Amino acid sequence: MPGTSRRERVTRVAAAVLTTVICLLFLWHVLLYLDGSRWRMPIALYTVVVSTYVLSRFLLGALYRPPSDAGHEPHVAIVVPAYNEGAAVARTIHACLAVDYPAEKVELVVVDDGSEDDTWERMEAAAALHPPGAVTLVDLGHNQGKRAAMAAGIRATEAEVLVFVDSDSVPSPGAVRQIVQGLADERVAAVSGITHVRNAYTNALTAMQMARYFVSFQLLKAAESVVGAVTCCSGCFSAYRRSAVMEVLDGWEHQRFLGAECTHGDDRALTNQLLRRGWRALYDSSAEAWTDAPATYRKFFRQQLRWKKSWFREGLILLTHSWRTHPVAFPFILAGTMAGLLSPLVLLLNLSQPAVTGTLPLVYLLGLFLVSMAYALYYRAMRDDGLWLYAFVGTYFYIAFCFQLWWAILRVRDASWGTRDLPGERAATRTGEQTTTEEVRA
Repeated sequence: MPGTSRRERVTRVAAAVLTTVICLLFLWHVLLYLDGSRWRMPIALYTVVVSTYVLSRFLLGALYRPPSDAGHEPHVAIVVPAYNEGAAVARTIHACLAVDYPAEKVELVVVDDGSEDDTWERMEAAAALHPPGAVTLVDLGHNQGKRAAMAAGIRATEAEVLVFVDSDSVPSPGAVRQIVQGLADERVAAVSGITHVRNAYTNALTAMQMARYFVSFQLLKAAESVVGAVTCCSGCFSAYRRSAVMEVLDGWEHQRFLGAECTHGDDRALTNQLLRRGWRALYDSSAEAWTDAPATYRKFFRQQLRWKKSWFREGLILLTHSWRTHPVAFPFILAGTMAGLLSPLVLLLNLSQPAVTGTLPLVYLLGLFLVSMAYALYYRAMRDDGLWLYAFVGTYFYIAFCFQLWWAILRVRDASWGTRDLPGERAATRTGEQTTTEEVRA
């Protein structure tokens, strides 16, 4: 850990040791229930499954290594879909053209999905600051959805590799060069980079999202990458082999579920379609990007509703083929999916336990404490930004609104975007966000 003080190195080592101790407690927790008949109780069985799943993330995460530099330097097209992002799209354009990659091997395609603000004018003004032909601008004319915008960007280029960047996200200078290295393996179709929360210090909500992002990428995606089956390559920043995407483009763009058009979960759906064809998907922790997380609870809950709808839909689809296409990853996928689906019911049963039986759900509370503390200590072992406690508190915060999953399932056919600002909200949201490009940990 170059550049860190001796005290910081000792602190990180101590946090890593404590994380290992808690993982051993997880193991003890599992063995306790497997020893005897108590594991046959539904809640106890759920506890065993969840504890085993969480423990597996730490174990596989410890084996993770980012793709090595293979000297791979393909022709790359950075595709940026934009809708009502006038305040951010120019920053994204400038950052994408400032990446450390040969100018003759990178192109930028920015697609305006019928924005109702000044996004198109901002795009034109930003493109005019760069050499002619450096930026390809596409105007869809009217709002057709993010998938249509992404598809238009794909069809506007013949580049070997497609790098998708959200219109409010910014890749680091070396991110594009790094993220394409995983595609040197001909079995790999997609690579997800890591996205940090740029406005993490705005308030407690963005700080908790920062911690959640980091754990999701550096622990969960890292574990999935070890078995070559990252289930969602982030829409904020990911790279795809164009030839693989073209195989599924029409089906992905016009996907339907229960008779309704799928307009959300584009990143998870595209990854899923590639996994279904037997391709591998990886995670690269050294390919970094930054994005703005929702700073208001109203916008945050709308975002989470959309994410839960796509998680439910794509989770069911993933189960139908992963046993065949990625058999090594299938047990983990099954455990993670079942744990997620049952979590609202288990929380409800445990909350009602004092009223029904007169006892406290001590085992459940102990499990939550161990999970929360493991995430927090892992975060502290990896990061020194003073925000590791938000990984602890954030675990309880996210569990507290897991009941939203049931509402998401009931509304899974609803194609509304869910996170677009309501009239008057965008300016208020932007005002509360930091505009610095300083790296903060997610």
